Amino acid sequence: MRRAVALTLLALGVTSAGGAAQTYVDESAESLHRAAMAEHERLDRSVESYTAVVRQRTGVALRMPLKDRLLYRSEGSHRLWWNRDGENLVQVLGFREQTPAGVNREDIDFDRFDVAFDPMDDRLFFGFASRDEDLGEPGDDEFWFEHPLYPEYVDHYRFSTGDTITLSLPDGRRVVAVELKVVPTEADVHRMTGALWIEPESGALVRAVYRLSDTFDAFRDIPDLQEEEDDDLRFIPGMLKPWTADISMISVDYALWDFEVWMPRSMRIDGVVAAGILKVPLTVDFSYEMESVTTVANRERGESEELPVVHFRTRSEAMAYLNELAFGEEVPYRVGRRSRGSDDGPTRYIMPEDLDFLGESPQLPPPIWESAPGFSSEAELRTMFDAVADLPDVPLPQVPATLRWGLQRPDLLRYNRVEALSVGARGQIRPRTFLGPLSVTATARLGVADLEPNGRLDLTRETLRRRFMLSGYSELASIDEEARHLGIGNSIMAAFFGRDDGDYYRRSGASLEWTPPSALRRTFRVRGYSEYHRPAALETQFALFRFWNDTWAYRPNLVAEEGWEHGVAIDVNPWWGTDPRLVQGGIDILAQAGTGAADYARASLVGRLVFPMGSDLRFAVEAGGGAALGAPTPQRLWHVGGTRTLRGYPPRVASGDAFGRARAELARTFSFGSLSLFSDYAWAGSRDELDLSNGLHSVGIGVSLLDGLIRLDGAHGLVRPRDFRLEFYLDAIL
Repeated sequence: MRRAVALTLLALGVTSAGGAAQTYVDESAESLHRAAMAEHERLDRSVESYTAVVRQRTGVALRMPLKDRLLYRSEGSHRLWWNRDGENLVQVLGFREQTPAGVNREDIDFDRFDVAFDPMDDRLFFGFASRDEDLGEPGDDEFWFEHPLYPEYVDHYRFSTGDTITLSLPDGRRVVAVELKVVPTEADVHRMTGALWIEPESGALVRAVYRLSDTFDAFRDIPDLQEEEDDDLRFIPGMLKPWTADISMISVDYALWDFEVWMPRSMRIDGVVAAGILKVPLTVDFSYEMESVTTVANRERGESEELPVVHFRTRSEAMAYLNELAFGEEVPYRVGRRSRGSDDGPTRYIMPEDLDFLGESPQLPPPIWESAPGFSSEAELRTMFDAVADLPDVPLPQVPATLRWGLQRPDLLRYNRVEALSVGARGQIRPRTFLGPLSVTATARLGVADLEPNGRLDLTRETLRRRFMLSGYSELASIDEEARHLGIGNSIMAAFFGRDDGDYYRRSGASLEWTPPSALRRTFRVRGYSEYHRPAALETQFALFRFWNDTWAYRPNLVAEEGWEHGVAIDVNPWWGTDPRLVQGGIDILAQAGTGAADYARASLVGRLVFPMGSDLRFAVEAGGGAALGAPTPQRLWHVGGTRTLRGYPPRVASGDAFGRARAELARTFSFGSLSLFSDYAWAGSRDELDLSNGLHSVGIGVSLLDGLIRLDGAHGLVRPRDFRLEFYLDAIL
């Protein structure tokens, strides 16, 4: 497990990139760096053994526009007896994990507790990498990293001094550490960008925060995968490519033990792993609570006994044994089964057979989205993130260029009733400019039925804090961009079943957009634009499972008003709550104004709330409304109908310059997902003739997987037209 985690975190490969000569920006940086290198080269054999309570937390989610779905979480706690020359002993104190299938306590992987910090290993990686095995030369194996404190790699970095931090010790003394900024001369997935806080006199690493200087791309950075992509991996659909890892921040923190040796305190890893359209944010958190440290200077007589693996029949036996162990009394148990050893030496484990005891242990930390003693606080994390975000941009060794088309990327193939099958191609380069690194992306596409070409040029400037995109385009657009009607889900429904829920128009113009960086969930968007609108005609009547029905046809497309529109739109859509078993909620706020062929302003507010009702029931409500002033064009009116607003009715069943809607749902959760009963209500019409009692109603039953990630609903309209509709879609509230 440790090697697998290290592979992901350090974005491994086997190619090397040369760099320009290293430069010390100031003399203080040179002396500080040399002191740190000298300390790094010295094997810390002063620590003979230590005892610590190690707590670890993990959170893995699936990113979607509405909310992140929790895929996995775990919390664990164990007491570790580390011995430099003998066996390590792990006493499992608590463990809890949760998957979409529920809480698992039947099987525990011992490897998850094998995170033993070795004082003789590399301190920058906090026990995840051994400098003897994992930080070797390129080509030795698949795991290598250009460490900024290795003499052979210093020419690949630029060093400068920054701020100082002051640490207060229990006796009133203070320790001052100086920040050493580390920036590669060229961006490379094997090099870090970050800051190291060094104690100047000893050269000891006190704190570090860093990230990879480039995004890891498996097909680019692992030669074996490059070959397999042309062979075995060519059958993987383009929607699941590329495979990337963007580690936004790794932070490590140490504390001075007994005024003599720096021992670990905490470590945190934040990043996003992606496989095409699937984005998986992950966070891993560790804390070390040192109970004792034995050094050469303060060595006590006697050695710790080698203790066997012991299983307990009852909780009382387990507690009695732990009490005896804590006080060093003789252990009256025989040798039990022995788990396999770790890579660094043999390890024995003590754990109760009653695994339910582990899930109820008071030693367990709270979930990773909650603050907890011993772990880095939110204020500390913000400070460390700012330290990385404020570092200068890293130049690229060359201008990266890619060209993809069709099935090679998920959004380059789509189907709708205007274009029929539409195939696109995209080229991208990342030049370095006076503004810093830019991403220049050109996309072109052509529909089979509609021969009017689509083109788009995007210039993107992205940092750890924000993302700006300047675009020029002439393209087909949906009147509801948030519904993703030009995405893969609606394309499949349109191509196979003749269910195209989108309404489309053409636009040509330019826009400037500000959003959070792509590694974060999009919680806001500010967009200014100037574009020319015109109608889009319906050009096809083909769907795979409808072609034999001569009387069937796609529903008519909205007739957009032609003319210029210059406007600004602001979207705000935060979501609160991560654990699907607890209360969750979110809001969507839209404010938009435009002028040109028509002058208008419109705004809407939609709120969502999900809360548990016992262990297996959840209740969800969603309500919202909006209105428009002036004379909005048809493409800027409010429309209700379809999966997002009113199940059981076709899209655009009612329209107007005002709307109101609500839905309620009661779900019974199971290991696979949930079954639910729901009812929807919606009204749209003239703001001057507001009459919510004249709305449309529906009732239905639904099945969802992964907390609403995949949703299948059957809904029946209660007001004319009283039809039954089967809805299949993604990203539902439950």
